[in-house]
Amino acid sequence: WLVAVHPDYGRYLAAAESHQGEMIVPQHLHEASSFLHTELLTWLTGTQLALVLRGLPLSGGATNGFAAWRTLCEEEERMDPAAQVAVLQELLHPEFESSEGGWRQGWVEWEAKLARHAPLLGSLGDAVR
Repeated sequence: WLVAVHPDYGRYLAAAESHQGEMIVPQHLHEASSFLHTELLTWLTGTQLALVLRGLPLSGGATNGFAAWRTLCEEEERMDPAAQVAVLQELLHPEFESSEGGWRQGWVEWEAKLARHAPLLGSLGDAVR
């Protein structure tokens, strides 16, 4: 969805994932970085949200979305097989009614989790959804 916002986001995110060391965002990408951070705050919950919230700020107090993205990717890669099975089980057997906001909120949260764990699931067709 970010590539639809700006065609270079795919390249930016791939660079952030593979970057080693301190994440220094060039001045011309500060707006893109802050936008990414805002989107992550909007879509994430639980542990992933906590990881984003403790992210590193840019100079001038802006937020560093690319550093947050890299942290999320590293966390996802560290998931052990038992945790992967638990996530897969949760995603394949959603309980929409148990959400505080009702079934619609539960469905929205499930869709966000599907997007977040897409590599774990592979291709999940509409028939399964």
